Amino acid sequence: MPELTYEFVKSLPKAELHCHLDGSLRMGTILELAKEQNIELPAWDEENMKKILVPPLTCESLEEYLKPFDIPVSVLQTREALERATYELAQDCAEGNIRYLEIRFAPVLDTQKGLSL
Repeated sequence: MPELTYEFVKSLPKAELHCHLDGSLRMGTILELAKEQNIELPAWDEENMKKILVPPLTCESLEEYLKPFDIPVSVLQTREALERATYELAQDCAEGNIRYLEIRFAPVLDTQKGLSL
């Protein structure tokens, strides 16, 4: 039996069946999109943003758990941002040998700055 190394697991074909687009953005992409769109963030470096965007292991409520999603949703208000996020997610999945991907998102959340459904 092969050793379960990171490289071995990465090489296995995988399926991702419940992948939230707004929860899959690269940290650098969030920072770049916020800067391009003049969106104020609570931090401007990846390390501090990770602390803000990763919910605690135990949350008092669903609201507390979902609060970090406000930031990625705020930068996904343009067609270009949605396209970039989707493309980068596909790239990241391809690198991880994810061969089947079901992406989900709530389009109504991306209409805050004029996009229509």
